[in-house]
Amino acid sequence: MEKISREIGDIVEFSNGRYQVVEDNIVPDKKRNNVLLLLNGLAIVLMFVTGSLMVVLNGFIHDEFSYDLELFTLLAYMIGLLVVFFGYVVIHELLHGWAFRLFNGNKKNQLKFGVILKNGMAYCISTVPVNVKAARLSLMMPVYVVCLPLMILSVVLGNLGLVILSAALISGSAGDFYYMWKLRKTSEEYYMFEEMPTKEGYEIGYILYKKID
Repeated sequence: MEKISREIGDIVEFSNGRYQVVEDNIVPDKKRNNVLLLLNGLAIVLMFVTGSLMVVLNGFIHDEFSYDLELFTLLAYMIGLLVVFFGYVVIHELLHGWAFRLFNGNKKNQLKFGVILKNGMAYCISTVPVNVKAARLSLMMPVYVVCLPLMILSVVLGNLGLVILSAALISGSAGDFYYMWKLRKTSEEYYMFEEMPTKEGYEIGYILYKKID
């Protein structure tokens, strides 16, 4: 895909219509490292806070945790955790794509999936602008479909392994929570668009458009 104009007021044509640029929210290169540090810190905070919350809730409901160590050694459990985590990365991006199709009306050829080896990041990108309301739903879909149910299950069963797993998975949504915060006051009449990653890496942020036809 060609680089999209970011100039305010420019008219840009996509396969689903014409849009006018109203706001450029791409993080400048000089601030990129600071934002990456913020996102890494947010991931740690999410894991700690959700994990602590579930431990406290378990303390009210159960006398003790279930460890299941008679079935798995600690090493085997950690390996299994890593396998599940990498599998979740795929599911995470597929859920974003499914939400784009369901709530924004994307066609299959308007979605791009991939991995940036340089940054160790997977992505699902819509090649057309996404309505802000649909974007918010897409951002939170992995949390709604996977993380929250797993958190509830961990508390119901009192299983420490599920507590650790659900806390680790929700930390993977740090970037999604960051975008939700950025979009919190954005009008739902606007559309957001993320540029396709390049060999140099992944742009942090998005461009806001107003649809004109």
